[in-house]
Amino acid sequence: MDYYSKYYGLICECEDILDEAIRKKVIRKGKLKKKLFCKKGQKAKGNKCVPMKSTERSRRKIKAKKAAVKRKGKMSRINKKRKKAMKKRKTFSL
Repeated sequence: MDYYSKYYGLICECEDILDEAIRKKVIRKGKLKKKLFCKKGQKAKGNKCVPMKSTERSRRKIKAKKAAVKRKGKMSRINKKRKKAMKKRKTFSL
C-alpha cells in the first residue's frame, strides 16, 4: 500500500466524520424519535444535510422575524407546554 492510498483513505474518513449531521433524541407526540440537526446554512433533505440556496436563507430570515412577533403573544402557553415537555424528557432521562 503506497502513501497516496493511505492519505486518501484518511481524508475520506475525516470527510465522513465532518459531514455527519448530529442526530438527537427528541419527543414527538409523546414518543421518542431521532431527529437530524444540521449546521447553519444547511437543511435536512432525506437523511442528509444539504446547503440552502441564498433565496431560501433570506426568506427564512424574514419569516423568523415575523414568527418572533407572533410568538410573543403566545409565550405563556408556550412556556406551559415547554415545562410539560421537560418533565417528559426527564422520565426518558434525556
